[in-house]
Amino acid sequence: MGGMDTHQITTHVKAYQRPSTLYDASAVAEGMRKEDVEECKAQSGACAKGTLLYCYMMSNPCMTMVSRHGYPMGMWGVIPETKTSGRIWMLGCQSMLEDSSDKRTFLRESKIELDRLHKQYPVLFNVVDARNEIHVRWIQWMGFTFIQKHPNWGPEGRLFYEFVRI
Repeated sequence: MGGMDTHQITTHVKAYQRPSTLYDASAVAEGMRKEDVEECKAQSGACAKGTLLYCYMMSNPCMTMVSRHGYPMGMWGVIPETKTSGRIWMLGCQSMLEDSSDKRTFLRESKIELDRLHKQYPVLFNVVDARNEIHVRWIQWMGFTFIQKHPNWGPEGRLFYEFVRI
């Protein structure tokens, strides 16, 4: 057939986020960063998919970050604790770190989303595995304050840092 050579057409979809689906929990669990998988296991003993399914069911909101090429890169959300406070979380795929354009969009959008979340939840908090250096740096960059060290957290007895942003 005549016409365009489809091999020369590259579709670039702008990175964005959308409400999560059950499919996203499986897709993100499959490609999850090793450090995030280890954090899930150390915090609760659960596997990556089990953790994401729990978070999907309990969070308001629960969002999926989608690459500019259209595939899920990670999920995030807030598990409400009270009417004004919530346990914020995010788990990502290794692919989030590999595309510099997606990475820049994620960093820019994460600060915008955090400001939106604070309108619903003035107090946001959680814990992070001290071994997950990328998460620790990102949490600091986002303006959270580390308030306590928990040297024997979870079933593995790992060092976790508690953080909050008010």
